[in-house]
Amino acid sequence: MAGADEFIRRIDYLDDQVGHGKIVAGCTVDQIYAQNQHQNLRFQHTVGRSHYLGGPLLENATRLLNRIAESVIDEGGSHLRRAMIGTAEEMARFVLMNAPRDPDIGDVLANSGAPWVTSQGQIIYQRPPVQPREAEDHR
Repeated sequence: MAGADEFIRRIDYLDDQVGHGKIVAGCTVDQIYAQNQHQNLRFQHTVGRSHYLGGPLLENATRLLNRIAESVIDEGGSHLRRAMIGTAEEMARFVLMNAPRDPDIGDVLANSGAPWVTSQGQIIYQRPPVQPREAEDHR
C-alpha cells in the first residue's frame, strides 16, 4: 500500500500545483482608436497591420498551446502560471511588432499592450502598458 499512498500524495501535490478553475491570459490595448485600427480592413497601413493582436495570436496558436500544455506537468511540478504569464507577454509583443504606426503620433498604439492573467477570475499578473491611454480629445 505504500506505493498507492505515494501515488495519492503526488497526485494531491500536482493538483495543488496546477490549481482549479479557469486560467486566462490576455492583453488589453486601451487606446480610444485601438479597436478600429485592429478590425478595420479598409485602412492602408504602411507600417503594421490590421488584426495586429488577433492575427499573430491565431498564427501562433499551436505553438502557444503546446507550450502551455507542456508546462502543466513536468518533473518539478506545474509551471502553468509561468507559461500563461509568458503567453500574455507574448501577446503584448504581438501588439508591439504588428500594430500600425502613425506618422503623427508614432508608436503609441504599438506600446499600448498591457498583458494580464487571471485565475478563477482573480488577477494573478498584470503589467501596465509602456504607453498609457491617451486623453479622449487627442484625436
